[in-house]
Amino acid sequence: MKLYLSTFLAALCMPIASLAGIFAMELGYVLSFRQAIGVGVLVGSVILILAVILFLLSIPSTMQRLRTSTRTATKSQG
Repeated sequence: MKLYLSTFLAALCMPIASLAGIFAMELGYVLSFRQAIGVGVLVGSVILILAVILFLLSIPSTMQRLRTSTRTATKSQG
């Protein structure tokens, strides 16, 4: 589940970052276009870091699932 969530977050990173920059400028939190881009980059970076952490946390369970499926495939063949 963590693997799918990390992939989903990584795929949504750019649209969410763009919207965050646009909303920051429209709502008056930033005054210039450069600051809005900075807000978007910051939000995008945080989401990507979160996606990488979730991906790294999902590796042990994925490897265990692959070992289990390999063992059952080997038993059914032999």
